[in-house]
Amino acid sequence: MLGNEAIARGAYEAGVRLASGYPGTPSTEILEEVAKYGDIYTEWSVNEKVAVDVAIGASLGGVRSLVTMKHAGVNVASDPFVPISLMGVNGGLVLVSSDDIGAVSSPTEQDTRIYAKLFHVPMLEPSDSQEAKDFTVLAYTLSERFDVPFFLRTTNAVSHSKGVVRFSQRKEKVLPPFDRLGPKFRPQGGIHPIVLHQNGFERLKRIERYAEKTRINRIEWGDRKIGIVSSGIAYQYAKEVLPFASFLKLGMTYPLPSDLIKLFASKIKELYIIEEMEPFLEEQIRAMGIKAKGSELRPHAGSLSREKLMEIFSGTLKRFGQKIGKPKPPFPQVIKRFPTMCSGCLHLAMYYAVRMLRQKMKDKDIVVMGDIGCYSLGIAAPHNILGCAFAMGSGISSAHGLNKVLKENSGKILLSYIGDSTFLHAGIPSLLNAIYNKSNITVIIADNGTTAMTGGQEHAGTGKTIQGEVRIPTNLKELCRSLGVTDLQEVDPYDYKSAYEALNHAVAFNGVSVLIANRPCVLFPKKLKETPFRVLQEECTGCGRCMTIYCPSIIVSDKKTEKGKYQAAIDSYSCVGCSFCSQICPSHAIVQIS
Repeated sequence: MLGNEAIARGAYEAGVRLASGYPGTPSTEILEEVAKYGDIYTEWSVNEKVAVDVAIGASLGGVRSLVTMKHAGVNVASDPFVPISLMGVNGGLVLVSSDDIGAVSSPTEQDTRIYAKLFHVPMLEPSDSQEAKDFTVLAYTLSERFDVPFFLRTTNAVSHSKGVVRFSQRKEKVLPPFDRLGPKFRPQGGIHPIVLHQNGFERLKRIERYAEKTRINRIEWGDRKIGIVSSGIAYQYAKEVLPFASFLKLGMTYPLPSDLIKLFASKIKELYIIEEMEPFLEEQIRAMGIKAKGSELRPHAGSLSREKLMEIFSGTLKRFGQKIGKPKPPFPQVIKRFPTMCSGCLHLAMYYAVRMLRQKMKDKDIVVMGDIGCYSLGIAAPHNILGCAFAMGSGISSAHGLNKVLKENSGKILLSYIGDSTFLHAGIPSLLNAIYNKSNITVIIADNGTTAMTGGQEHAGTGKTIQGEVRIPTNLKELCRSLGVTDLQEVDPYDYKSAYEALNHAVAFNGVSVLIANRPCVLFPKKLKETPFRVLQEECTGCGRCMTIYCPSIIVSDKKTEKGKYQAAIDSYSCVGCSFCSQICPSHAIVQIS
């Protein structure tokens, strides 16, 4: 099983009754797999904060609940997670944070282990699929035993690697129902919140005593001349490179078993701490008065690998008479290309319209504040459309903020570009704020009817739940009107003339204008492909205008015009027949294949 599949299985075996979350690589598959177990109510919540609220409600109701997200989602979820971590739980509550180390599919990378210390919440870190399942089950037992929500942290290497997993049976467990008059979940001013905070420290002491004895923290004795303290996927890499060494493998990375660590360190000649990202373990271990090598040897950003550790420990391996392994050869004949959207993607058409508007308004500086989604690729060349993209829903708010500090005659036109799922996640309050505070921006909501970037998950606007149940889809147009938008247009971005005129109108409006661009994603929920197009070589002048869409299906042919210009060609296999290139071709040289 994938690590994510194993976590889902662990939730099932632990008797979880409710699971919520928001899609985000590398966590997405967890909830998709949980949804396949009929005994668990599962939902894609509109954002991570709401997902935590939902899971807390289930916990108060006396059942075990699971909430999943990627590292960036923990930032959103932190608001309700802080108080519940101090108040405690009723039914067991586990938050899975999947950290995208190396920012494979994220605008930033982040080490959520630091949140465990900030929130006084214990954290478990599996290093393979079997542990992913077992630690999930264990987290619920400990959550109820110590009256605290638990973090289960994975990274992309654990989430998306496979291993054999042994199953157990599901065990149902329901605790007494929520006592609405009890003081536990109703802290009121005065001393009570301070008492909760102090209780958090006392609770950690009890959990640390457990950490000293649990089998998930274990010593694996080898050559005592070199000792490794590690956890998660970093343990697997270190074990592969230094199989002869002694290891202290930590399954619970907060709080740490200080006595066990001191015992291990006292028997070792050279101690190394191997971890990814922040020196989280290292700082705590050094604070115990233990000398160890760690962050000075490894990169502070990006993921570790077998190859990187081989390089770091090459001298040590030679010193111990161990062979230095050979790095894995790179994949042969991998073609490098710039990142772009799929053929037929609505973002290609809208980006083209923005570029044409920039050409028309040469005296104006059109600034586009981006957001999080497939369209984030518009930051890179050759698109160079988005000025920024840093957090869900922030494109609208940052455009509003920039508008407020610009002079009236600055010559800047401010656009915000956001997808439908992101708009429902965090864009609604941002748009409301811009209207309420009388901004002058244009908001483009690119509605492709899915959460495309993470694999086509449902959301409140699609009319379906994660379990396939039909719901009334959120009407983005009516929603925007209810927020106070007065200048509102809805267009098909592949009707180029109408879309371009609508964009011209929107930016000319003084106030908050909204342009909803409706065009289904060509990949999700099903692949869309119409009859492809081709280039009439006898008509193509080699002007290159079709190339400026940056559609991956349009390529340069080996044929030239009489003036020596290379002509365009279309890859009929990848072309989805959207017709956009034929609309903008000045010589009408692009036609549908008959």
